[in-house]
Amino acid sequence: MIFMDKGTIALDIDGTITGSDHLIPAEVADYFETLHSEGWQFVFVTGRPLSFAMMALPKLSFPYLLGVQNGADLLEMPSKKSVDRAYLGLDIVEMVDGLYEGCPGDFLVYSGYEKGDICYYRPDRFPSEMQGYLEEIQKLSGSPWKPVTDFNIEDQQTFPVIKCIGPLKMLEGFYHKLQELEELKATLIRDPISGVFHLILITHKDANKGAALATFVKKYGLKKPVIAGGDDNNDIPLLEQGDVRIVMEGAPNGMGELAHIMAPPAYEMGIIEGIQKGMEWWKKNGS
Repeated sequence: MIFMDKGTIALDIDGTITGSDHLIPAEVADYFETLHSEGWQFVFVTGRPLSFAMMALPKLSFPYLLGVQNGADLLEMPSKKSVDRAYLGLDIVEMVDGLYEGCPGDFLVYSGYEKGDICYYRPDRFPSEMQGYLEEIQKLSGSPWKPVTDFNIEDQQTFPVIKCIGPLKMLEGFYHKLQELEELKATLIRDPISGVFHLILITHKDANKGAALATFVKKYGLKKPVIAGGDDNNDIPLLEQGDVRIVMEGAPNGMGELAHIMAPPAYEMGIIEGIQKGMEWWKKNGS
């Protein structure tokens, strides 16, 4: 893989470069192709599995670096060569299960791309009002969903991510419990699919989008400036690693304080304007 020398562009996918169809628009893909040809290295980091990223980014023909499952798996693309990983043990799954007792709904456990990106779930534990939502995200996931009665998976002892799903008020109390555990990293975000529910992403304590970008920068000597862009709370560590920080319009309250550039929303292909203004900002303010 040949690495570019003009600078690095590190972006979230869902809600930053893709709209409601969860696909990168042709205009955005063409713009990225032009930037790559000019010498910019691209890094994408998503909270979703590899199978989703492959559905979202099919229009990109150049090599790039990719972090999936909120940075639990780091890959060179398109070869899918593993760069690094940080997985949860089965003991963490069991711990989360114990903490979840008494809460309405349930959580999902993902296998990782080498195990087929399977999403394990317990359908009987989700209330009826969430069944339609589960069906919708199954269609969008691009990976198999496997119903189970428990998460004691015989052929797997480690997992990249756990996702808790539910209304914000229900998840907030559980989120505060998770914040007290040093063994893991928990991030509360909006669900970009339903527009109603929220998610808690639970990963290894060393897996987050900022750590993913830092690993790529160190391993490959990626060049400055690092232009980082995102639209939700799990993108904050990614933005904090950036020399130039782009936050998409509509991001949660408080994220704008991190921004050097506020970009129009993804459905308006605002990342193009955001990157252009970010490059201008760096010329004036960078060192």
